Amino acid sequence: MAVLFFDQVTSDQGYIGGKAFNLALLSQKGFPVPVGVIITSFPKEDDWEKLFSWWSSINNEKVAVRSSASDEDDGDVSFAGQNSTFLNVDTKESFKKAVHDCFESINRQSSKAYRKHFLGQDSQGSMNVLIQKMINPLFAGVYFSLDPRGQEAGDLIEFVEGLGESLVSGLETPSKIIAGNDESTSAKWKNSYTKELRKLGSDIKEFLNKEIDVEWAIDESGFLHLLQARPITATFSHSNRIKLVQDELDRIKNTFAPSTTWDGQTFSEWTGLPSHLTFSLFQEVFSKQKAFDKALTILGYKSFDAKNNNGNDSVLDRIMGRAYINLEKMCPLYFGDIPYTIEAHPRPHLKFDASKINLKSFFKTPFSVFNMMKVGWNLNSKRREWLGQCHQELSTFKDKMDRPLDTMIYESWCNEDLIQRFSKEAHVFAQYHQTWPLVLIILTESTMQSLKAIMKSVLGEEESAKTIKRWMGKGLKTATLEMNNYFKRACEDPNKRAFFMSRYGHRGAGELDLANPRWIELPEESFFSSDGMVAKRTSEIKTETVAQEIQKMQSFKKTIILQEWKLLKELLQLRESWKMEILKPFAHIRFLANELGRRSELGSDIFTLSIDEITNGKLFNKENVSDEIKKLIKHRKDEESIFKLYSLPVLVSQKELTAIINGDYEDEQDSLDGEPLSPGVVFGKVKVVKNLKDIDPRTMEPNTILVAESTDPGWTPLFTKASGIIVAKGGVLSHSAIVAREMGIPAISGIHNCTNRFKDGDEICLDGNNGHIRYELRS
Repeated sequence: MAVLFFDQVTSDQGYIGGKAFNLALLSQKGFPVPVGVIITSFPKEDDWEKLFSWWSSINNEKVAVRSSASDEDDGDVSFAGQNSTFLNVDTKESFKKAVHDCFESINRQSSKAYRKHFLGQDSQGSMNVLIQKMINPLFAGVYFSLDPRGQEAGDLIEFVEGLGESLVSGLETPSKIIAGNDESTSAKWKNSYTKELRKLGSDIKEFLNKEIDVEWAIDESGFLHLLQARPITATFSHSNRIKLVQDELDRIKNTFAPSTTWDGQTFSEWTGLPSHLTFSLFQEVFSKQKAFDKALTILGYKSFDAKNNNGNDSVLDRIMGRAYINLEKMCPLYFGDIPYTIEAHPRPHLKFDASKINLKSFFKTPFSVFNMMKVGWNLNSKRREWLGQCHQELSTFKDKMDRPLDTMIYESWCNEDLIQRFSKEAHVFAQYHQTWPLVLIILTESTMQSLKAIMKSVLGEEESAKTIKRWMGKGLKTATLEMNNYFKRACEDPNKRAFFMSRYGHRGAGELDLANPRWIELPEESFFSSDGMVAKRTSEIKTETVAQEIQKMQSFKKTIILQEWKLLKELLQLRESWKMEILKPFAHIRFLANELGRRSELGSDIFTLSIDEITNGKLFNKENVSDEIKKLIKHRKDEESIFKLYSLPVLVSQKELTAIINGDYEDEQDSLDGEPLSPGVVFGKVKVVKNLKDIDPRTMEPNTILVAESTDPGWTPLFTKASGIIVAKGGVLSHSAIVAREMGIPAISGIHNCTNRFKDGDEICLDGNNGHIRYELRS
């Protein structure tokens, strides 16, 4: 049967989707559910007659047409916002179109990506459609039987005046009523509404026997209507949340000195929390005798010298699930035994520390100072030599790493060979592949500081900073820019897509995390119509080259400025070329992990394990997989769901971390002024991106301003439709900043907690020249 009335639904018909199923059963029990009907397959002619007859029986009042997918609202995943809803439908034509679009919404790219991520590679859902009498609300909102934020132990009510779509879509900030406080900021709200809602919520919770999330509406006569009821997804008790956070804080206090400060700028392009597999790989990169150690040794730094008592300890720490460089550990690697420590603010710098004066440091400080002077001299005199070696190493690397871009290449391998190959790929990546890219990063930072110092003496600090950024916008031509141009051509011409994939399929959004798919894995979802792409603003393109501009300077320092600029340009372009090649073997580590996940039946959960945990021989022992590993995976997923609720600054000390967790942290970066990354001024509507899997470039409007914790060059499909970018992390030399400048997209960094401070639909002006943001219209 294609059409089901609420009173016809039985307890074994859960396939109609949690939304329709729950409402039908609640309606049968006398709960105040608006009258409705369920369509289980696209209607035939007889079904349309039955539907319109039902509509006539309620006097053809306006209706709401809503999707109810079979795998939706089951208590594990909600599919919130992934499928379609149509309100105030009032004609037969709009009725039919709404039903058609609801059935089709299951095939939307964002819905597919959500289903693939949460339910597995081959998960298939079926769509049902729920039609109900429309309620004209005085208030609409949600009721949580347990505050999902974990901030209170009791329930939570959120509401807005009028339709509730602006609340669930995040376009409007709701009024809140929390446990223990019945007061509301709305003058029209009555305390009787609060009591009635809590009684309704308590009854539904008892009936479903689960913590619940209820959507409701109060009409103009004051009658309460139940619009949706579902289990709260991924719910933790308040005490469990507190315990997980406190355990992490205790671990940090017991592991690190109270004076420890961490810097997250190095991994500013990691969006959110890196997977454990990715983190463990880069933790190896920054360990003794691995790539970072080798890079420091090449440049003459002390590095992980056994005499420095660094042991095999990595300088990369995991703090609240995020990757941070430990500045306390970094100091002796760069400078050896000196009575100084690294002070974090306003930017990392050396500060004299009398507590470090002892007999050992007294004798070793002169040697350390001499070595620092020697390194400084070499960074100026040997840069060209090292740059030439970086070019040569890249050529050798490209020849060695020439391998097929095939996600299924390891399917025929036996388990033993698969594990050995995975271990070898990870080891070689950590010990060798990253060495020369890290040398390039250090040389680039050194050259940038040198150019800034000279330019500052000529133009002043503020003007020199603007000038250098402008030069990088018009003077660079990187491998990433070339990739972006090929992507645009592939969108315009489907015949060019196979070539694009063969050349760039190893990249993708969130590409620095092994848990995120490469473009080659999502061929159908990678391209879209070129309509709506934001063209590079030709008014900003200058015919005069950077070299010509420097030659016109009225300063005797212009020769050395030109020399430093050419060197910086070559370093940045080479760095992007190295990244293009490095991501090829990196993609193969992901392909190997995917195959290991498939065979062990862990699927994508394989990325919650470290390298050692995957290679220790227990992965294919079913008993251990079900007991040890699955318990560990669940714990790490629980931690991630809690830790991602906290926003940490780029530089954080143990003292600040404690204040953030306890809610006592005063954010000094609370303004809407940040660091300008790419020039230009644009007006547009905000689109907040907290999870890459939740956004489909096809649905983006051309004037969209992207707001994210960070971005990377793999965001190309989003960049081509964005008019502006706002990020919390990323400096002027970051890959994403270079891409923004090359593509002519105004961008600002350093807006702390931006993904929570902005809402979808906010209309703002982004000034990429001065790093300023202002609201034009707050939705």
